[in-house]
Amino acid sequence: MQRILLVALLITTSAAIRYRTYIATADQKYAGTDNIDLRINFIGTLKSARTGYVDDPHRDDFERGTTHMFDFYLPDVGELECVELTVGDNDMWIMHYMLVYKQGRSLPHLFRNAKLTPLSTDKSEGVSKLKLCENSGDISK
Repeated sequence: MQRILLVALLITTSAAIRYRTYIATADQKYAGTDNIDLRINFIGTLKSARTGYVDDPHRDDFERGTTHMFDFYLPDVGELECVELTVGDNDMWIMHYMLVYKQGRSLPHLFRNAKLTPLSTDKSEGVSKLKLCENSGDISK
């Protein structure tokens, strides 16, 4: 009985895979931020997986006109369809696009913020959640 249970756990437990993610901040006035408390939810055909806070303590992330790379090790979500960005601070930020290379897939996924919708917890500046799906632009919340 214990062997059968152990085998079932090994089959259903998925190892983390790498999502190499390039995040580009728009190159326009007030697009950059110093403090946004960003999290990303990767939404796939099998499930969703959420990052912790996106931050590199060794650089000033999300400055106007910059692109930064982040590696996230998360469960396999299946075919990646959308990303949902959630911010936890009121310093406005405008993401231009996100390019995601999922481990095991040669072509990247492109998620564009076509309307350049600002993100902020301050409702007068933007939205606190932004869902972007491949080939469909943004779905603001």
